[in-house]
Amino acid sequence: MASAMRKTDGRLCLGLTDTGKAILRGTFYVALAALIVPAFGILSALVAIMLMALVVGFVLRPKIRIDGNLPERVIVGQTTSFSYILRNTSRLPAYNLCVEFSALPESIKQVAGAQVISRLGPGETIEVTVAIKPTRRGYYKIKQPVCQSGFPFNLFNFGTSRDDRETLVVLPNFYRLQFSPRGLSQNICAGGARLVGQRRAFPEYAGNRPFLPGDSPRRIDARAWARLSVPATKEYHEDFDKRAALILDTSISELPLLSNSNTNKKLEAAVSLCASVAFTINNDCLIDFLLAGIEIHQLTSLPRMIRLDKIHDILAGVEPSKGYSLEKISPALISQFSRISEFFFILLRPNKAYRHLLQLARQAGCHCNVLLIGQSGQMHVDDDDMSRNRNVRLLSPDEILTGRIKRL
Repeated sequence: MASAMRKTDGRLCLGLTDTGKAILRGTFYVALAALIVPAFGILSALVAIMLMALVVGFVLRPKIRIDGNLPERVIVGQTTSFSYILRNTSRLPAYNLCVEFSALPESIKQVAGAQVISRLGPGETIEVTVAIKPTRRGYYKIKQPVCQSGFPFNLFNFGTSRDDRETLVVLPNFYRLQFSPRGLSQNICAGGARLVGQRRAFPEYAGNRPFLPGDSPRRIDARAWARLSVPATKEYHEDFDKRAALILDTSISELPLLSNSNTNKKLEAAVSLCASVAFTINNDCLIDFLLAGIEIHQLTSLPRMIRLDKIHDILAGVEPSKGYSLEKISPALISQFSRISEFFFILLRPNKAYRHLLQLARQAGCHCNVLLIGQSGQMHVDDDDMSRNRNVRLLSPDEILTGRIKRL
């Protein structure tokens, strides 16, 4: 979790409200008119109001401590609400308070309708809710919010800003899918001594390791805990679990970029689909590794539930590639094929770079699912691939991004 914010010192944050901007524009127009007609009385009144609001607001500027933190993860396209606790540390009451982020990235918007506190007495506390909506996955550094006051005339905003930043992880959009009977193999590859249909039937004891979040408390080894003075858990070789691997194509060398951003719709759809597949199969398979472009992420040392969070965190930061060769990493992948029963190839086009891996996976007895991202009629699927593997699906990027893909 991000560290809580408990400080009030920082730089003064001063800005004009919408009302203040309108008054300032009016003052400018009256000053121009005063050159032609007698309007110095009106001009003097407007200037006096602006100066009074500035001086009184500065003297009575709020001293508010903000306690709270950003959520660890949010999902792209979804509105997330979270709370902050405001405490008035001044000897004077504070008026017209609201909490706003002053410098959010373009991909993250604060939802309109910030809660306004009309009065907060000395030493009093109150809880406020803030909502944000990200439009792009990724890792973002977010500055702490500012508690602002528009007192006395709502012409200026007075607050205190800090340069401390927190990391916000925006996950890709994902949802649960349904697999057809042929979509998720019930057969286990012959690479190991496994029994069909009996997951975790006779797990083999492998030893102890440090206890990690997500481990079952039932596997805690009390004797090892007493001997090492730290929690330890028993580890087993779960040879009867189905094991899966995710292969994600990130090459966009031949794909046009969207005109209004550097985001590629097909890549975003592929990342979302990969996250959805991981979310769907996590309870039925052990996901041993994720290949995203040329980056291999081994997950075998992590507990089952931690693997899903790790995969989603990786996918949040996946970047497009201009093309790559898999020759250097192929041996490391091929050595894992005997342990894998289920492969998911998520490709942006019929890709020659992955065809060799697909053939080797088939030869090893692995069940392969090939998911192509593209529009029907705009992508040619190799008939040879179709004849060798009946689990080839062509999926529309728009349907994936809008959550309309329900069954594979």
